[in-house]
Amino acid sequence: MLLRKSRFSAGEIAEALLRLQRRNEIVVSEEIVADAETWQALRARATHLIDDAHKRNPERAGLDLSDLRTALRDQPPDLFETLISDLCTDDFLRKDSVIARISHRPTLPLHLELAATKIREALSEKSFDPPSRKEIALDRHAQQALQFLIEQGEIIEVGSDLVLLSENFRRMKSAVTEFISKNGPATVSQLRQTLGTSRRVMVPFLEHLDCAGITQRQGDRRSLRDQEKMYSNANLLQ
Repeated sequence: MLLRKSRFSAGEIAEALLRLQRRNEIVVSEEIVADAETWQALRARATHLIDDAHKRNPERAGLDLSDLRTALRDQPPDLFETLISDLCTDDFLRKDSVIARISHRPTLPLHLELAATKIREALSEKSFDPPSRKEIALDRHAQQALQFLIEQGEIIEVGSDLVLLSENFRRMKSAVTEFISKNGPATVSQLRQTLGTSRRVMVPFLEHLDCAGITQRQGDRRSLRDQEKMYSNANLLQ
């Protein structure tokens, strides 16, 4: 399928490829030149895999690219990215590590709705001190429902074993930034007591804010990253 080496000049090759392309005998995409029938068969195969993933797991955002790559492992590795780009020229969309039909809208199947309701209730009961991820995702249905809620943005994945309802996450973030703005750099203990939560929750939550560029760690205290810039600029003006 790949045009690799030839005794013909680049101009001769380009002219020949153009003639074949005009007759719809080949497909030219990026650095790949493929027989049109073979390429369409590969495209149809990938399309079937994506559609099947939508049917089997309607709650998921799409088919993970690593799974698609594995399913097509009998093809040359350098074809994969070109195939994905070609699919995304019309009916498909690539987002992060997932590919899906543009028309696909994740929906929660009936058999997962009860699990999703239980997860929401568990995370709502103690807004700032929720149960661990392991406690709320005990079985396969709960794990699938949780993944759906995360992908839809209803739940924030804070750490490997900590998830929060998005609204509670925003409230916690506001409480942390407000406390530090008023009182200066704060310890985990100070912030934990202010929010009425546990160290189990507070430590990964602050690490998440650090990674997001909202806070930064200085010894055993957290300060606001933008606040540090403000202080630095103020000092330069003095």
